[in-house]
Amino acid sequence: MSGADPPSIPLVGEDVDPASLAEAFEGGFPLEFCACGSFEPDFVAGLVREGFIPMAVAFGDGREYLLPKLHLVRACLDPVSVRVTRSARRGARGLILSMNRAYDEVLSACVATHGDGWLRPPLVATFRSLASRGPIDGFGLLSFELWKGDRLVAGEIGALVGKNYTSWSGFRKEDGTGTVQLVATARSLSRAGVELWDLGMPLPYKSGLGARELSRSEFLAAFRRARDSVASAPAPAAAGSPPAAPAPPPATAAAPPLATAAAAAFPVAADGAPFSSPKRGSFIDFHFLPEDARVLLDFQPTPAPRSQ
Repeated sequence: MSGADPPSIPLVGEDVDPASLAEAFEGGFPLEFCACGSFEPDFVAGLVREGFIPMAVAFGDGREYLLPKLHLVRACLDPVSVRVTRSARRGARGLILSMNRAYDEVLSACVATHGDGWLRPPLVATFRSLASRGPIDGFGLLSFELWKGDRLVAGEIGALVGKNYTSWSGFRKEDGTGTVQLVATARSLSRAGVELWDLGMPLPYKSGLGARELSRSEFLAAFRRARDSVASAPAPAAAGSPPAAPAPPPATAAAPPLATAAAAAFPVAADGAPFSSPKRGSFIDFHFLPEDARVLLDFQPTPAPRSQ
């Protein structure tokens, strides 16, 4: 989008209420974008909390604008139902999935892979500012990283809003690692209690994962249910060097049920209080990451009753 002429889309001020803006889009607004001159982090966070995907554009005269996007059609699925192929399981051997261990590196790799057409410098700076706060009160910018030894081979950035997670952008450096990262991320989202995985605009590879298309109003209804069904979010993961691979399970051991496996790995929280079930608790729990990608893919999660 860099170097474009000013688009014929409405310009809104940074004092606009994001919830009212979402309602206006839902009420029959025919476009997917509006424009705003502010990249202020709290304003962008407010838009994300209402289901917008923040994008950006640079006009030919050098002006930079935020483009909050609310798709007419969105590709979504419950991560518990992601399709895991045999090739993905084979490709997962020796790979480790982590979260928020290398946000800046993943974000930079997304820009390097896709260019800065919509990942404009002011928006990148805003993402880094929000990510540095860590997940708080059911909201946070996340990165998922796929490692081969100490090399980052695939990853993505996105946003956690309650029990909704939206994928924004990703990259891969080796064939097959992108698919492994996606399905391992889906399994980690399911294991943590996420109920709606929002993949943005429909594309064939998303349909291949099991996503179905939702209209704007259908998406917003599902998004709001997932957003409002969680009380708090996980503490931020420690930054630093790539995580060490967890010890492999015994060769003869069968994969335990989802809730049992999570409870065995993390029976108590940092303050000594028991964790609630990751599918039925009132908060999102990613404390099991980093995790061997093959172990994640081998889990057989079962749907649990959803929040009302």
